[in-house]
Amino acid sequence: MQLRTITVGAREEDLGRAARAAQQARKRLEAAGYTIQTLRLTLAATGFNECADFAHVARGVEQQALDAGFDYITLGPVAGERLAALPDAIAATQTVFAAAHITRNDGSPDPAAISAVAQAIAKIGAHTELGFGNLRFAALAHVAPGSPFFPAAYYDGGAPWLAVGPEASALAVAATADVGLSGASGIPSPSVQKQALARLTVLIEEHDARIGVALNGIEAETGVRFTGCDWSLAPHPDPQRSVAAAAEALSGVPFGAWGTLAAVRGLTEAIRAARVTQLGFSGVMLPVLEDATLARRNTEGRYTLRDLLAFSAVCGTGLDTIPLPGATTPEQIAGVLSEVTALASALRKPLTARLLPIPGLQAGAMTAFAFEYFVNTRVMRIA
Repeated sequence: MQLRTITVGAREEDLGRAARAAQQARKRLEAAGYTIQTLRLTLAATGFNECADFAHVARGVEQQALDAGFDYITLGPVAGERLAALPDAIAATQTVFAAAHITRNDGSPDPAAISAVAQAIAKIGAHTELGFGNLRFAALAHVAPGSPFFPAAYYDGGAPWLAVGPEASALAVAATADVGLSGASGIPSPSVQKQALARLTVLIEEHDARIGVALNGIEAETGVRFTGCDWSLAPHPDPQRSVAAAAEALSGVPFGAWGTLAAVRGLTEAIRAARVTQLGFSGVMLPVLEDATLARRNTEGRYTLRDLLAFSAVCGTGLDTIPLPGATTPEQIAGVLSEVTALASALRKPLTARLLPIPGLQAGAMTAFAFEYFVNTRVMRIA
């Protein structure tokens, strides 16, 4: 299993300490046998010069983070004038991420924020090649600070922290690899499903303990506290790291067919059953453009955007890396965001929306991204 990210949350003045902690964590985890894909930093956007041009600020912070050895940085949630200026900041940078809250502090939907975020998504899509800039921006509904995964990660301004984001979909694939079939329908029996999910829980606990041992004492050494791992089932374009493949093994049906929601729920429950710190989303991630099986089933037309929203009621991150028609209007985007917030508010659970309107493409057209973490698929219908 690879580790997608070591993420540090810190103040700008603590950048040096954050970098030392990330590098030391990398050394320790590599010595424990893990491959680390990226080092990431999250800073509080409120700490930056409020009077400066936001694109200029973003470029400066990006260079600071790169010079310190980080691969990616997020400015965290932005609002107001900073949100309006975000499309220019995204277009002016390569490694800067950001987010925006679309729920209020009490978790209720924020219509004004939804409208502003929809406008930003539409503008970012129109002004970055293939709409790719929206990979680095997400709407947050009821999301707390401290997750290691971008773009949702943000720093709350307290003591610096370090969190790990494993590519845990590989564990789900391993746990379900030998699921035996029962009955003529080809659907695994409940007992076999239960055994597979129990194996996933055990694998999570084993790796969590191994990572914890590797990072034991890092706070005393660096002054940065290790808060734990987000064991969400983050996938990878490699079919052997496809969370949808694990769901299909568990359900015995193609992703999107009846039984998919139950499988996704079972995988989420296996994560929640693990005796580990439940950090971040601690659920199933379903990013359409980042998972080989999800991308293939989408191209086959086996599920819709509304299906994914229904699945997000029992999984992790909501609507993630969704390719949309380039002509999608801010009003249509706002409609989607409103339903995400409605679900997050009703269930009191964190959800995000990372939507990618792709200029020039209509629903049903194939995407043409040349990005190692994307699998090309068809553009989804929004209506």
